[in-house]
Amino acid sequence: MVFIRDPFFWALISMFSLVGGGLIVSTKKLGNSLIFGVVIVTVFVLARGMLVLPFCPQPRFETNGWNWVVGGVIFVMGLIFSIPALSIKPLTKPHGQMDLVTTGFYAVVRNPIYLGELLWYLGWAIMFRSIIGLALVPLWWAALLLHTLVEEEALERALGEKYLAYKRKVRSRIIPGLPI
Repeated sequence: MVFIRDPFFWALISMFSLVGGGLIVSTKKLGNSLIFGVVIVTVFVLARGMLVLPFCPQPRFETNGWNWVVGGVIFVMGLIFSIPALSIKPLTKPHGQMDLVTTGFYAVVRNPIYLGELLWYLGWAIMFRSIIGLALVPLWWAALLLHTLVEEEALERALGEKYLAYKRKVRSRIIPGLPI
């Protein structure tokens, strides 16, 4: 069971769970299963968190303690951007009767929860001085960006012109000011 201490094992698990997230938004059978959604999101969140923790041997950068303050501030910002998850029904496939939230953080980026996740794990990587965690943040951003392409197609099918108008108004997918 040495692989449980390997940060790359946890990175692999997180990427496979992101594929599962694509299945949630693009398939009828899995997209309607709240249990599958909860399991996938839980594995995605936990796997990325596990790989930066001290029990996973890896290169770590040196600090004089500033990492806890800087990482903590970034982590809290991530939690704040994740608050919109409380206002939507996540973890299932989009459907025509769902409400499109366009206020608050959703008026700035179309996926504030993903921005929150990126900040959350960037903060954790800094707090625990994880070089591998820092290196993986851009890869997670790219993976989430690809996931949003699948998710947005499902939202366009489910919500039609209402979602297309929202996309024209809010150009940024994950990072404010970055129209990709």
